[in-house]
Amino acid sequence: MKISTINSQVNYHQRNSVSHNDKKFNIKDSIKSSRIEDNRVANPAIWDELSKEYDISNMSFNDLETVCNKLYEAKQISLCELGDLTIVPKLIARAQAEQGYNVNPLLTSNNATINWEEERINWLKEFEAQAEQQKKFGNMSGYSINKKLVNILGKLL
Repeated sequence: MKISTINSQVNYHQRNSVSHNDKKFNIKDSIKSSRIEDNRVANPAIWDELSKEYDISNMSFNDLETVCNKLYEAKQISLCELGDLTIVPKLIARAQAEQGYNVNPLLTSNNATINWEEERINWLKEFEAQAEQQKKFGNMSGYSINKKLVNILGKLL
């Protein structure tokens, strides 16, 4: 049996510019121009304003969403942190509803008579409970994320 020394795979390479209809298209320029500009203005004073207006230890989820959106608009939390604070509970609630469970993504509440988004709870205790739950599951990444959220919300005290 003979083994050919010819490689049957074609080697491809990418050129920096492609000529199309006598116009040069530069891939690097296309990537740079597709970036979205961030027009938000940093406002560190928002923490004091929000702590006077809202009580983090007795707040509904709807109020928490409002606070988090204001913090995001003031460039005080990242988009990822905004998602962890506001979108994850909604995703849990949706999954519970799809599975036919009573919808209540909150660990510190067992009140099934009112809408979970309107129930007033202590959000520091809620995220602390979620952190401890993740630690029990062995999910140290989830634990550290929830502890970070506790630290963020703790600034509102």
